[in-house]
Amino acid sequence: MRNYAILLYYDPRVKYSVNALTAVLDKSRYWDVYLVRDLSKIIELAHKLSKIYNKVVIGISFNTLMLTEERFLKTLILLNKSKPYNVVSVAGGPHPTGDPVGCIEKLEFDYVVVGEGERSFIELLEALFLGMNDPYKVKGVFTKYEDRYVFPGRQEPIDLDEYHPFPFWRNLCGAIEITRGCPYGCFYCQVSYMHGFRPRHRSIESIVYYAELMAKHGFKDIRFITPNGLGYGLKRKQREPNIEIIEELLSRLYDRVVKVHGGRIFYGTFPSEVRPEHLTKEAIKVLKKYVANKNIIIGAQSGSNRILKAIGRGHTIEDVFNAVEIALKNNFIPDVDFILGLPGETREDIEETISSMKKLVNIGARIHLHVFMPLPGTPYSAKKPGAVPGWVRKEILKFIGKGAAYGQWMKQEIMARKIYELRKKGIISYGSNNN
Repeated sequence: MRNYAILLYYDPRVKYSVNALTAVLDKSRYWDVYLVRDLSKIIELAHKLSKIYNKVVIGISFNTLMLTEERFLKTLILLNKSKPYNVVSVAGGPHPTGDPVGCIEKLEFDYVVVGEGERSFIELLEALFLGMNDPYKVKGVFTKYEDRYVFPGRQEPIDLDEYHPFPFWRNLCGAIEITRGCPYGCFYCQVSYMHGFRPRHRSIESIVYYAELMAKHGFKDIRFITPNGLGYGLKRKQREPNIEIIEELLSRLYDRVVKVHGGRIFYGTFPSEVRPEHLTKEAIKVLKKYVANKNIIIGAQSGSNRILKAIGRGHTIEDVFNAVEIALKNNFIPDVDFILGLPGETREDIEETISSMKKLVNIGARIHLHVFMPLPGTPYSAKKPGAVPGWVRKEILKFIGKGAAYGQWMKQEIMARKIYELRKKGIISYGSNNN
C-alpha cells in the first residue's frame, strides 16, 4: 500500500485522453491509481480512500457537452463541495482547458490542467504528494491563490513517442494517437487551441509497435486519433498530403499486423477523418491498397465559400466536390460533414449549403449533420448557439427520409442552447481562454 492515491473518472466519451493519462500514472511507484466508471461512486470511494491514504487526488477529464447533462453537472459540484480535507480535485480535458476560471469558481475544482496533461499532471502530483515543486509554479496548471489566479504558462509540447497511447497492461487498448495539434485553427473547433497549431506526429515505428501490442492482446482492428488522417507527416498547412510517409505507415502496418495477426486497418474514418483537399487521386490509391473501411468521412462544414473562409477552414466547396468524386470513382462511400447554424450565416449562405448537400447526395454521397456549438477556448466561444430554421429542417428531413443524411444534429441543437444557458448563468465563464 502506497501513501497516495489517484481516482480517475473513466468516461467512454473521453476514454482516449484518460487512457493516455493512465498510461503515464501507472508508471510511478509513488501512488496507486483507480479508474472509476460511475461518477457518483467517486464521492463514496474518495471518502473511503481518504481514511487509508495520506492524500487522494481526484482527476476528472470532461468536455463541454458533458456539462449539459444535469446529472453530471450536479454530481460534479456535489463532489467538490463534499470531498474530505485530504482530497484534492483536478479538472482536465477540452472544457477545463477552454474555461479554467469557470472550473475553479463555479465547479470548485482545486486545480485545472490546461492543454495536454501527461507532463503537467505528473508534475502537479509530484508537487502535492512529494514536495518536489511548488504546485503554484507547475506549468500547465491553473489555480487560485489568495484571491489571485495563478497560471505559470503552458508546458512545452510533448513528444508522442515518449508516451504510451494507452495502458495495454490493463487490457485497455484503443485508437492510437498518431498526430496531436492542428495548423488550421477553425474558429469553432477546440483542437488547435488546446493542443497547438503545430502538428506533432508519432513515429511509424512507434505506431506499428503499439498496433502489434494491441493485436497480441486481442484488439485487431487498428484505428487512429488525428485531426486529419491524411495530414500525417505534415508540419504546417499544405495542399498536398505526404503520400510517401502515409504509404510507409499503412504498408508496414499491413505487413506486420494484418498479414501476421489477421488485423484490419481503418483510416479516413472516425476518429481519423480527412480534409477534402488532401483526398487526392494518389491518396485514394494508397488507401485502397491497405484499409478495410468502405466509408471515408470528409470535412466540408459549409457549402458557402464565404463562410468557409470566415470560419478558417482553408478549403473551398469545390475541394469537397472533387474529394467526393475521387472517393466515389474508387468505390468508397463519402460521408460529408456539415455544420448547421454557423455564426454569420445569411439566408444565401444557408441556401448554398442546402444546394451543395443536394448535389452531393445526387452523386452518391451521404451527409453527416452537426449543429454549431459555442465551445469554450475557441474564437467562437461567445457566439450564439446554432439554430436550425424551420425551412432548413424540412430540407434536412427530406435527406434523412431518403437515407442520405444522418447525425445527432437535433440533440446537438439542444446541447448548444444549454451551453449558452450555462454561460448566462456563469457556470461557463467568458473570456477565460488561456491560449
